Amino acid sequence: MHSHTPLTPVSLRRFLVLPVLLHVRELTRGRPRPAVGEDITWFLRERPDDGAPRPPGAGTLHASYDPWGDAPPTRGFPVRVQVVGWALRGPADDRRPVPGTAELRDVHRPPGRFPNGRDRRETHLLVDLAVRRT
Repeated sequence: MHSHTPLTPVSLRRFLVLPVLLHVRELTRGRPRPAVGEDITWFLRERPDDGAPRPPGAGTLHASYDPWGDAPPTRGFPVRVQVVGWALRGPADDRRPVPGTAELRDVHRPPGRFPNGRDRRETHLLVDLAVRRT
C-alpha cells in the first residue's frame, strides 16, 4: 500500500515515526532489505546503553527480524533509510568504531553488500520507521 501512495505531512499524522537501528547482519540469509515506503515487520527492543557510539539521530530502539523474548511484532514502513559508516581504530584483530565519526548516507533501498575497509566500516541502517498510531 505505502510503496504506491505518496506520503504528505498530513497523511503522516496518522503515524508515529520511530528512529530504529538495524545491524547489517540482519540482512543476511535472503532477508528483505527495508526500502522506503514498503511494509515491513520487525521485533523492536530498547537498545542497551552499552557505551558503543551511536550515529546522530539514532534512537534507543533496535530491530530484528527474529522474535526477542515477549516483544510483539511491529509493522510499519520506512520513510527514510540511511546507511551508517564509521571510522575504525584499534589493533587489526579488534577494530572498533570511533565515536563522533559516523557518516550517514541516504538510500532508497540498502545495497546488497556493505564494504568493509581497513579504516572504515558500514555497520547499521538508521531507519525512520512509520507505525500506525493506536
